[in-house]
Amino acid sequence: MNITALLIAVVVTVTALWRIEAIDGERNLAQQAAKHTAQALELSEARAAEQAGVIDSQRAALAKVGEADKLFRSLAQTIARDGAATRKTLQELKENDQAVAEYLRGAVPAVYGMQFARPETTDPAEYNPGRAVPAGGLPPSGSPGDPGK
Repeated sequence: MNITALLIAVVVTVTALWRIEAIDGERNLAQQAAKHTAQALELSEARAAEQAGVIDSQRAALAKVGEADKLFRSLAQTIARDGAATRKTLQELKENDQAVAEYLRGAVPAVYGMQFARPETTDPAEYNPGRAVPAGGLPPSGSPGDPGK
């Protein structure tokens, strides 16, 4: 009986030691898993902080784009207003050009027509260089039908 009890004690001791070793291995494995999980959590936090920075920079860029769009729209409105004013001015010029063209197509007043006339000659001696242009300039023009002015 002594041997049986001794064998049972040895088997129980070996089983207990084996079980202690297994539990110790599981504990080490759990510690490694916890360490790995902590590293993964730190990496995830760093990634989340990086993504938050990217989102903030994108938000700032979007605000700048919104500001640029606002300025662009303002510029487009200014260009449209200036374009309308330019078109109006060009239309007035066309109308005035027609009035000027009609005036120029009209008869030249006799006073102005003969004022700077030269003799019909190619001989330089007959050319009258002594006559000068009046210092006061020409009087303002009148209507095309008024040859007296």
